[in-house]
Amino acid sequence: MLIACWLNGQAIQHLSPIERGFAYGDGVFTTIAVRHGQAVLLDYHWQRLENGCQRLGISTPNLHQWQNDFLCFVCAYPEVTAKIIITRGEGGRGYLPDRHMPAHCYFYAYPVVTYPEQYQHAISTDFLLGRLGISPLLAGMKHLNRLEQVLLRQELAHTSYPEALVCDVMGQVIEGVFSNVFLVQDGQLLTPLLSGAGVAGVMRRYILQLSHQLGWLSAEKILLPDDFLRADEVFFCNSLYGIWPVQQIAGTILPSHTVTQQLQQQLAQRLSYV
Repeated sequence: MLIACWLNGQAIQHLSPIERGFAYGDGVFTTIAVRHGQAVLLDYHWQRLENGCQRLGISTPNLHQWQNDFLCFVCAYPEVTAKIIITRGEGGRGYLPDRHMPAHCYFYAYPVVTYPEQYQHAISTDFLLGRLGISPLLAGMKHLNRLEQVLLRQELAHTSYPEALVCDVMGQVIEGVFSNVFLVQDGQLLTPLLSGAGVAGVMRRYILQLSHQLGWLSAEKILLPDDFLRADEVFFCNSLYGIWPVQQIAGTILPSHTVTQQLQQQLAQRLSYV
């Protein structure tokens, strides 16, 4: 249920029928946990939005004003799941945008997303049949074109798993349906390289930086299904739920959660919402 929607700092009830974000998916978005009036990892979210706009060539001269507007939004809605969407703005028919039209920034407030507590202890998972296409122009970006995820989420709904592993058409593991994924092998933290597909999540970035601060070895690299089946540990992550350890993949039992639990403890200390 949608609680509220603002456009460029003002509450709205209706969306423009010529909004390019809805006609072409011409924009980027991020989803944020707002707890006790604090937007968790907010700087990371704005940095990702700004980077995505730069890659798409969307000019954002009002970015600082939008950031201030969002602080007001959080004061008005202190306990929600928030979404920020930046689009290229309005336009007519055809792909070529009007460079004179200003970008739009939307804030959405939804009820807090909750998951069963047991997921924080461990989940079972498998590989989905659906595959991600290769798209270097868009890889890593959280753009508004999410049809692959819509299809994959429907496939996931027909399983008993809360999340699942997704490969690209080359057979490389990329991510979960709505999460990033890590494995631990011989003490090293590894996550899939996202040069051809996938979304570079905020929590993924935070965990990579945290591992560096803790002096742990970590890397982004090409990973195959067998790498996950042979891993010491595997976990999913995103900015809403934190970390879900994986205890079983396609019937293969994973022997340990030691590093994963240490990371969960670090998140609990540093990010009070998880």
